[in-house]
Amino acid sequence: MKEQDEKTSLIGLAIGAAVMGLIASGKTINSYSITEELRRLGRKKGDGLEDEIFVKAAELVSKGL
Repeated sequence: MKEQDEKTSLIGLAIGAAVMGLIASGKTINSYSITEELRRLGRKKGDGLEDEIFVKAAELVSKGL
């Protein structure tokens, strides 16, 4: 259970980071822009693969959950 709580917290932090990035860049905040920012952040890992947390966060935002 603790691992799931940590994963949930990390997903929330990822969504918050995406929103803050959009605010800082002056972009419109909506589910599409948040999803795209999450995908961009996930790809920033350097190896081109999206991080699991960012992928899950993007899925949740795009579904409206």
